[in-house]
Amino acid sequence: MLNSYIRPIFIISLILSISCSKNPDVRLTFCQDLTQLLLKPSEELEWQEHQTIIKGYQDLEIQIQFTTAEQNSMAHASCFYAYEQDDIGAETFQNPEAAYSTYPGKMILMNKEVEKILLAKSINQVMLQQGKNVINKVKEDLDQASQKAMEKIKQ
Repeated sequence: MLNSYIRPIFIISLILSISCSKNPDVRLTFCQDLTQLLLKPSEELEWQEHQTIIKGYQDLEIQIQFTTAEQNSMAHASCFYAYEQDDIGAETFQNPEAAYSTYPGKMILMNKEVEKILLAKSINQVMLQQGKNVINKVKEDLDQASQKAMEKIKQ
């Protein structure tokens, strides 16, 4: 019976690791999702460009520029991620962003700092939504894989 649980968990883990490796930086995605949530525009925001700023042991800053359909003008957001690494290892040299938190401790949206309590609640909402999105993506990938397997069996 234990073996029947291990196989699906292994498959889901494999799909998650593959799908996560193809995504952009998690900090950028998180900042974009927070911006979308906090602004609540009637349409999706159009991401123009972004910049990652690393200042040693200070917070990593991700600056994003975007436009909204309503305003049709350039707007800005910045998310700040705390430095969290105690020792510098090979991963840090290969990927310096790995030394920083994956959730922002501070956010500036359209030149105003987001209140800590609002930021914390918004981070929770984004995490829940991203979790749902990952589960839905895994379901879609498993459905596609099982359909392909069934087609091969029928041949």
